Amino acid sequence: MNLGRRSFLRGIGIAGVSLALPGTAIAKAIGNNYDPGGPGSIKAAEAERYRKKMPEYFYKRISKRKGYIGTTKLEGTVVPFEDAREHAFAKFFIHGANQDFTGEWGQALKKAMDDKKKLMANFTDEQKEDEMWGGAIVMSTDQFHVNLGPGRWEQLPISKNKLELPPDEMTAKLKKVAKWFGVDVVGVCEITEELKPFFYKVGRTYGSLRGAPQKEKIVDHGREIPWPYPHKYAVVLGKLEGIYGVKTLVGPMNNATVATECSDDDVFPRYLESTIRGLGYDATGQSMNGTEDFNMIPLAVQAGLGELGRMGMLVSPWGAHIRLSVVTTNMPLVADDPIDFGLFEFCKTCKKCAENCPSEAISKDDEPKVIRGVLRYELDPIKCMTQRATTGCASCAGVCPFTKPDNVLHSAGRIIGQNPVGARVLTGLDDLFYGKSPTPRALTNKLAPWKL
Repeated sequence: MNLGRRSFLRGIGIAGVSLALPGTAIAKAIGNNYDPGGPGSIKAAEAERYRKKMPEYFYKRISKRKGYIGTTKLEGTVVPFEDAREHAFAKFFIHGANQDFTGEWGQALKKAMDDKKKLMANFTDEQKEDEMWGGAIVMSTDQFHVNLGPGRWEQLPISKNKLELPPDEMTAKLKKVAKWFGVDVVGVCEITEELKPFFYKVGRTYGSLRGAPQKEKIVDHGREIPWPYPHKYAVVLGKLEGIYGVKTLVGPMNNATVATECSDDDVFPRYLESTIRGLGYDATGQSMNGTEDFNMIPLAVQAGLGELGRMGMLVSPWGAHIRLSVVTTNMPLVADDPIDFGLFEFCKTCKKCAENCPSEAISKDDEPKVIRGVLRYELDPIKCMTQRATTGCASCAGVCPFTKPDNVLHSAGRIIGQNPVGARVLTGLDDLFYGKSPTPRALTNKLAPWKL
């Protein structure tokens, strides 16, 4: 049985229930993963929900330690992931574009296509329309990926007039500008030898190929990524996906929410890249369209945006619904320290992402193991990508107890969960309020923009 927030507050005698967020009455809640939202754009309900400066009582800054990326321990020699073309996204997209059903990734693609066809055969007319709207929105956002691939973006020339400021002042002002553009969180890390294993030797020449016209078979010949890297700093940008769309967990609204945020991440790094070049410094924006030279998560951890979660994604104190992009530059900046909000121990206790993963792609082990030199939990990328291609999926991000709006009750939870004992308490409270297996939010006219 799940206990609604208002019932809980009444039960402990808090008068007026003023802490409950405005919106539909709890009696009209749909499913046990409901949080009242509001009409408007895909992110309107979140527009004023997250403070631009994350309160320091949600985390602590830790010094950089040899053998660690933030709180993630490196053991022995880290085995580099050298070729970006071997990434799960790259594999799935190239096989899909070529309708190539050979090998394990081709077979996974075929399974996803067959499973989706079977699923849709039992859809109602309304579900079919929802799927069409969601699919059309995803395709519209993917066009940015297609048209912003490597070599398709014309950079501004570097201004001959160089703004000279102390590095700390430059960093503070650059972060403020990034947030003015619309970024939710931003951090800086220095590109050091310790990060070298997370830089590819061979990058992609294609990003998403979904929707791109194909006249002949596509072959990604790759591109060389130099080391030592030509830029000293990485400015890591984080945007929070619309929380209510993510909490549909699977399906067209989830797909549209995630894809829209992903295409936003094509735009913001180009804004910041152009700004830096206009101030007289070299800079390159990089996002998940084949232009990235590295795995972004270690850089985000080192820049203090969050910690590595059980599901293999970055988790911040705001939650796991965060998308990343990066601007690399030689502008003189000051690197941030990593943060620790107890996630390493919390993930041992929680397991909610693994228990609610439809494809069972996330490890349920009590302890992480050393994988390619990194202490982390296992993730099966083929299972994960097959599920995402079949139904759309962000279940792991949606059920994470940290993926909640910014209000008094959830702020208390973020503080409670920072130690092993508190982690058990927070997990129990999350199960009580939202269910051990949260029901996906239903598509209403206040959530899905195509519904009247």
